[in-house]
Amino acid sequence: MLKLVRSVFLLLTLSVALDCGAEPPITSVVFAPDGSSLVACSQSGIAVYRWPDLDLQTSFKASSPNLHDLAFSPGGDRLAVAGGAPAEDGTVEILSWPDGKSLRILDGHFDSVMAVDWLDETTLVSASLDHQVLIWDTSKGEKSVTLNGHSRGVWTIGHLHDTRLLVSAGGDQSLRVWETETGTLVRSMAIHLQGVGSVAVRPPRDGLPMIASASDDRTVRFWQPTIGRMVRFARLPSQPRQIQWLPDGSRIAACCNDGRVYLVNPETVEVSDGIAAIQGRAYTIAVDPSGGNAVVGGSDGALQRIALQRIALQRIALP
Repeated sequence: MLKLVRSVFLLLTLSVALDCGAEPPITSVVFAPDGSSLVACSQSGIAVYRWPDLDLQTSFKASSPNLHDLAFSPGGDRLAVAGGAPAEDGTVEILSWPDGKSLRILDGHFDSVMAVDWLDETTLVSASLDHQVLIWDTSKGEKSVTLNGHSRGVWTIGHLHDTRLLVSAGGDQSLRVWETETGTLVRSMAIHLQGVGSVAVRPPRDGLPMIASASDDRTVRFWQPTIGRMVRFARLPSQPRQIQWLPDGSRIAACCNDGRVYLVNPETVEVSDGIAAIQGRAYTIAVDPSGGNAVVGGSDGALQRIALQRIALQRIALP
């Protein structure tokens, strides 16, 4: 019973469980490797849309009744689908792409899997509400490393480019940096005042690696995780649900509870006045490879394309 109460509370914190539209909310969108289509997931299953007109091309079911995240393998021939049953189990299903056939189910969590991330062609990371982060050898279907340390559910993960470092974050308000080969905790970074729902790794640039984190405290914070330093932060008008870097690393795009998308400059922390994307909450965003457009998914199964060029950067007054 305690485990059930804990999981329901965490799902309410993530807000998705509060969505009561006619259609289930879209929880994740990703572009296919060739950029000609995008994939979205919800409790209805997995749907593939043509880009950029968002015409539905096909759909297929996953083994889990609740789906939370999608990630393509580096080679683009497999799709990892994160899900599970709250307070019961968490799974990652590996599907072949583009035919969507189930290849393997990774079953090792005790609560829903909220995020997945490929480190390489055979190594996958999963983050769960059971407080654990697991690293898998997908060729064998076996856990290779378990990362323990979070005191609440883990909602988001991301790995640094050209390193063996992984960043995880979640309900305990902290970001944790791990060495993936040994599972060693390198450092913990705890400045956010509420849970952290999204982290995004900046595309490679000169200098130290940078990540961004988005929290229910309405801030996006920019970090140098290899030295454990927060360099600056921006406050948004609404709680951000997911953030994505533009391909050139010049801006962060944040989709928020107010259904709008804001751009944040990581150097000046200027925040745009935003653009309305959908009615209701915007849970997930994916930026197209050109960086000119994005697709936003959220409440009542809404999926909308927006032009990022329309969002003029300017500092806005916040309450």
